[in-house]
Amino acid sequence: MIEDLPTLDDVECSGKAVLLRLDVNSPMINSTILDTLRIESHVPTLKELEDAKVAILAHQSRPGKKDFTTLKSHAEELSRILGREVEYIDECFSSRVLERIRKLKTGEIIMLENVRFYAEERLKRSAEEHATSFLVQRLYPNFDLYVNDAFSACHRSHASLVGFPPVLPSVVGRLVEKEVSALSRVLRGKGRKIFLLGGAKIEDSVRVMKNVLEKNIAEKVILTGVVGNYFLMLSGVEIGEVNKKTVEDCKEGVNDEEMKAFYEKYKDRIVLPVDAAVEEGGRRKDVELSEVDNKRIMDIGLKTISMIKEVVPDYDIAVINGPAGVFEDERFALGTFEALKAVSKAGYSVVGGGHVTTAARIIGIARKMSHVSIAGGACIRFLSGEKLVALEVIKKYWKEKWSII
Repeated sequence: MIEDLPTLDDVECSGKAVLLRLDVNSPMINSTILDTLRIESHVPTLKELEDAKVAILAHQSRPGKKDFTTLKSHAEELSRILGREVEYIDECFSSRVLERIRKLKTGEIIMLENVRFYAEERLKRSAEEHATSFLVQRLYPNFDLYVNDAFSACHRSHASLVGFPPVLPSVVGRLVEKEVSALSRVLRGKGRKIFLLGGAKIEDSVRVMKNVLEKNIAEKVILTGVVGNYFLMLSGVEIGEVNKKTVEDCKEGVNDEEMKAFYEKYKDRIVLPVDAAVEEGGRRKDVELSEVDNKRIMDIGLKTISMIKEVVPDYDIAVINGPAGVFEDERFALGTFEALKAVSKAGYSVVGGGHVTTAARIIGIARKMSHVSIAGGACIRFLSGEKLVALEVIKKYWKEKWSII
């Protein structure tokens, strides 16, 4: 039990029929999966369910996107990774699917079709309303247990994520357990804490920053990337029209006056870049902020990098979320890569998902981190102090209904 969440330790799975919700949503071109990180992350849970009869529910992308496709390739990749067959079935809850579920033998795994092909999956409904959906009502009588291991999607109130706990004993898998434990330590663990927030999603960084500063969780917050440029603007630094436009394009959901007041209140704990890297003559050039003129800021500068390298390793807990610059261009990867290295030297180091996780893997530093989250939105919401709806539903029904049974 973690954070009042029931886990695989709280149930007997051997010989049971288990409905397992995973998040195997992966970058794809045509039918080719480009990165199997999310698929690999579920291996510990699947290994613990080797003596069960397992049916997997999962999704890939969403309607309207180019990579909204079947889970055939995912089943093939999972088969390769596990070294055992994962049978793909191109439907979700037809009579044919139900018959196959009933015939499952111990040790067999099937993967049902992309659950987002089913229109009711993404409707905004409560757990109790989703529990009455065709998806849930057709599937649940055929299972003994529901296991949610899809941490990356746990902030969504979708049928496959919240609809089963009201009608089926439900626990979380090992990946969810790992993520919740690590991120809870960040928020509630003892010691000095520092957060490095970057990237282009200003609202996301603001949500985390509000939580960790207002509740005195973080001693310091270092801002880089577009969010760093935004607060430089608010503090009166001239960053040039091209960078102002980028900020304006990225600040949806954020109020300037509110953020100015917030910055004034916490400016002794908010650290902003002191220089920047721009492109000049096809090369990286590190300049003072006063010398940016109207060149696009592509990375933090050498002085800011040096400050991060000196300050961050001294902290007991360090968290990085969002890149410091355009790390996909090797000329401007230095800030992100050096920030990651600095975080890895802290007592407990966490990479908060999204693009910065990709950067950590590129330079091979992920294995030196205490925890690398595979989630984007769910991780941000957790660090912002918000409840994840899919986990709250499991807690609620375990306490009210299933723990007694």
